[in-house]
Amino acid sequence: MDNLIHKLKELLAREGICEVGFSQVTPPPEYQDLTSAISLVLPLSDAVIDSIADGPTHTYFSHYRTVNACLDRVSLSVGLFLQQQGYRYVCVPASQSINGFSSLFSHKAAAVRAGLGTIGRSALFLSDVFGPRVRLATILTNADLSSGFLPPSEENPCEHCQACVLACPAMALSGKSYAEAKDAVIDRAACSAHMKQAYQKIGRGVVCGICVSVCPAGRKNKNSV
Repeated sequence: MDNLIHKLKELLAREGICEVGFSQVTPPPEYQDLTSAISLVLPLSDAVIDSIADGPTHTYFSHYRTVNACLDRVSLSVGLFLQQQGYRYVCVPASQSINGFSSLFSHKAAAVRAGLGTIGRSALFLSDVFGPRVRLATILTNADLSSGFLPPSEENPCEHCQACVLACPAMALSGKSYAEAKDAVIDRAACSAHMKQAYQKIGRGVVCGICVSVCPAGRKNKNSV
């Protein structure tokens, strides 16, 4: 199975995926046999994220959708490769809402289990390398990928930071850590309502991006910091 991990990493490197992780997960009931997850991490443009000040820009909206589409395309390539090897797969869309604020499966949970990062006070996934300036995708499969499992990340970039909480225009962030109050970190309804009211002129389904832009974890690898 190490050979399968190697081939997957080679495929993803050719596709420009910067980080990949593997984990064992509890899948949705309709896919009970797909207990392995492949997490893909693709960084957003620093130039685009840095341009976000009081709210999203048209460029950010377009970039966000383009990166999501790229992840979906790469996920399908991975899934088709797995199927050719005799395995089953399901690609979890990079961005999809089901019944309000739910999704088929949590990209963040899989990425954390894969040792790629943590979840911050913003309820965003924080990559150990890129902070919140990423988009995620997940492929669920019945392939045994245990040889690629890594321990969880020990980084805690939010320990003494409230930057996203103070910057949130919807006041939707409680300031609590995800570890201590998973369900009380963010008021998703308040966040969504603000985006619909303030930013829909940019495009249907636009996301704010302020919490992504202000997070110091996303700036740690910059030469200016």
